[in-house]
Amino acid sequence: MKKLSILGLILVMMCVGVAQVYAADEFIIFHYWTAGGEKEAIDELFKLFKEKHPDVNILENPVAGGGGANMLAVLMGNLESGNPPDIFQDHQGNQQKSYIDAGYLEEINAVWEKTNFESRINPAWVKSLKFDGKVYSVPINAHRTNWLWYNKPLFEELGLTPPETYDALLETCKKIKEAKPDIAPLSLGTREKVWATYIYDMCLVAAGGPDFYEKANTGMIDFKTDPTFRDAMEKYKALIPYFYPFHATKSWDEAGALLKDGQAAMYWMGDWVLGYYLAIGMEPEKDFSATAIPKDLWFGHADTFPLANGAPHKDLALSWLEICMSNEGQKNFNLKKGSVTIVNDVPPDVYPDPYRQRSAKDLASLRAAIDGYHGGIMTPAFGDDLQDILTQFLTDGDVDSAIAEIAASAERNEIKEKCSWFWQ
Repeated sequence: MKKLSILGLILVMMCVGVAQVYAADEFIIFHYWTAGGEKEAIDELFKLFKEKHPDVNILENPVAGGGGANMLAVLMGNLESGNPPDIFQDHQGNQQKSYIDAGYLEEINAVWEKTNFESRINPAWVKSLKFDGKVYSVPINAHRTNWLWYNKPLFEELGLTPPETYDALLETCKKIKEAKPDIAPLSLGTREKVWATYIYDMCLVAAGGPDFYEKANTGMIDFKTDPTFRDAMEKYKALIPYFYPFHATKSWDEAGALLKDGQAAMYWMGDWVLGYYLAIGMEPEKDFSATAIPKDLWFGHADTFPLANGAPHKDLALSWLEICMSNEGQKNFNLKKGSVTIVNDVPPDVYPDPYRQRSAKDLASLRAAIDGYHGGIMTPAFGDDLQDILTQFLTDGDVDSAIAEIAASAERNEIKEKCSWFWQ
């Protein structure tokens, strides 16, 4: 009898591992917005959701760190085991395509059509969100990633002009290092390796412009022999002596805080750091300011919410997506997050700071490019390799070795073939 009880318990545990039973009044969402500015932003969406569904319990599973790497690992286990959440945080492009190819997402064309969503966003975004005529997610924002944040009092003290090109940035680093040897000219946090790829983005664009950048991230160049690519890696190497030396110990937000306490002068980071700065009490145009590099390019990505195939509460998930498509949802979220709305029917003057006003205007008028890792131009496998390669490169500065490893990864991961959708 005891043996039968144990056997029965094992069978029950096995069944629970196959399919989890959720209560009818729950809404399950996976996200990794836990830092200052991020948490306040997702809470704005939760408020709107609770207004429509006051009796529903929101079951959030925030997993911090890694630009989403930690959360994605947990999420993938759930998707593979047939226990999807209702909604989860994602990006566009190849990262989303891998879920689609695996059958983990359900198309939501009807929701887009109901809200006239496609007509309310820049056509450039549709390219990275539509696959074979179908869409699977709703973007909640537009994150600009080519911002250079800087300590304004320090710049005023040293009489420095905010740089708007790579060459000007390098020259500014040299001036700061000479005048203030105890201050790191450039902040960086690589405790999560993803942030090493953001410097790579800057250097690719600086070397060859946005068209070259797109070709490099989709395998349309010969990494081993392309002189422009080598120039990009040399540009990266030239910046290494000016980074905060203990960057491996810092997360992105901790690296951002180095500007507040005077340990670093500048920080190349996406506009989510604005939300963080506001959350920790820094005052725009007094404690910090920002400039775009290059000034004539809007560069960034969107955070999106896909509908999981087999979502346990599909009606609630669709309601969440409609909130994310609404002007109110877009505006309230982005006022806290540091990003701008992806829809074009929220005016730039709703933002209280000059950075988002500029970002919204630039998004409507400048050449736009989707960034590689978060924007999903490159494949996840190539992006994972790139993080490791560049983290090592920050240590040894070996251009030849880095180029050889990137070329090998591009070939091994077949990025030219797997990114061909981008050029169709």
